[in-house]
Amino acid sequence: MKKFLIAGSSLAVVAAAGSASAVDVTLGGSMDMGVEFGLGKDSPSDLAVSSAFNKISLSIAAAGTTDAGMKYGGSFTLGTAAELEFNAYGTGTSGKQLVKVTVEGAKDIAAAAFNVSGGQAIAAENIVGVKINSTWRSVGKVQEGFGMGVEVMDASNVCKIAGIADATSSGNVSHMTAKGAASTGTGVAVALGGYLPAGKLTAGVVGLTAGATTDQPSGVDFDGTATAVAQIPASVFAGPFMEVKLQSSSTKMVVGAVCLTGQVPSEANFFMDNASKVVTASDASIFIEGGFGKLTLQTGDYAGAVSAVAGAGDQADIDAKGLVVVASGVGLLGANPFVAVDVAPGTTANNLSILTGGNMDFGGVSAAVDVALNSSDVLEIGSWDLGMNYSMGDMALSFATDSSNAWGLSASMAVAGFGVDATFGSDGATDHEKSGISYSVASSTSLNGFGLSLGVDQYMKPTVGLSYALGSLNVYAGYDADDKGGKIGAKLSF
Repeated sequence: MKKFLIAGSSLAVVAAAGSASAVDVTLGGSMDMGVEFGLGKDSPSDLAVSSAFNKISLSIAAAGTTDAGMKYGGSFTLGTAAELEFNAYGTGTSGKQLVKVTVEGAKDIAAAAFNVSGGQAIAAENIVGVKINSTWRSVGKVQEGFGMGVEVMDASNVCKIAGIADATSSGNVSHMTAKGAASTGTGVAVALGGYLPAGKLTAGVVGLTAGATTDQPSGVDFDGTATAVAQIPASVFAGPFMEVKLQSSSTKMVVGAVCLTGQVPSEANFFMDNASKVVTASDASIFIEGGFGKLTLQTGDYAGAVSAVAGAGDQADIDAKGLVVVASGVGLLGANPFVAVDVAPGTTANNLSILTGGNMDFGGVSAAVDVALNSSDVLEIGSWDLGMNYSMGDMALSFATDSSNAWGLSASMAVAGFGVDATFGSDGATDHEKSGISYSVASSTSLNGFGLSLGVDQYMKPTVGLSYALGSLNVYAGYDADDKGGKIGAKLSF
């Protein structure tokens, strides 16, 4: 990192605001280039180079102190992106449109208008607007239109039913497509008393029951009765049997009905793969700090005071949808409380994202807590994280848990030039996730600029890393058996 001092005429502006004589500007960045390769049973050959990559980032930060002792500053990051994320324009019944086109408003109104009653003429200069096609048009108002309609993936439920078709009426229960396409054709007949064939229910035939005695008009019946049917709009697939995986990682063949409900579509409708890299700005923030504490405005996410360990301690976070305001201060006994609010566009008092908590330092031991509050009732806790850290010399321990009952423990130690890191955590602490314990152990060392790291996880899949540092240039190579591939590249930092 290199530091530059702003001097000259810019200091006059800063001094006029009551600041000290200089502002420190820190400029840093990196260039990372290399290739990715595949190595494993899923690769088309023993060793295959999949793609080349290059990443460039530039970070700029400025900070200063006023004569009164108040600190201030800001920072942002510039980087290259090979893929951009877009939101589509919502245009009501016409669906989503990719582009919006605008045209400057009319400069004047020309008119020959007369009263319906009496036929008296109305001067054009007295007219300020006219209703055309149910829309008011006026001078100076910019007109807009939308174009390039796009297909959007909607949220939907997906269900699987399996077993024997049973109904009291004669004939076929339903028709299905043989290959799962949403066709209105005749498809495959589902005969009474026989196992369901593999396929998808056709459009217009909207449901079967799991063990019911009569046909149902829509959805899937989970209780197996002819009454009180749970109607679930869904894409329904069928078969003679279906396979489910349990938390213990075992699999079972079952009959009945299982639905994946409430799939949520991405907030971003499109990702664009660019032919060339595009420079984007991210993680912008500004702050002021004084005796009152510290106030920060930022565009990035805010994780609070608890550091996640092995997937635990990440429930109470703010995923920034707008400007995140963070106010922190210094309390009693080494406590550092904070309150963070996400001020997103369209936010009201009833749907604010509020995060509060803090950390406390007891010498070598520190504790932190994050609590997400429901803004409709500030006394109601939505989620929480709890973390603890202990350090003594070259040894450090960290623990984290959260409201999903997940936990994580990490330990690190440096002995005779070797660094050893171990991480343990819970798997499947919530419903519909596999249960068990995950762990990973890694060791690393360096000598005369050369670095070596070895690691292994609970599935006994190894990771290997080699590196060589030559000043600010780092040449590296690595392989991860879990990803069935690795990278070879060089990174220049400045």
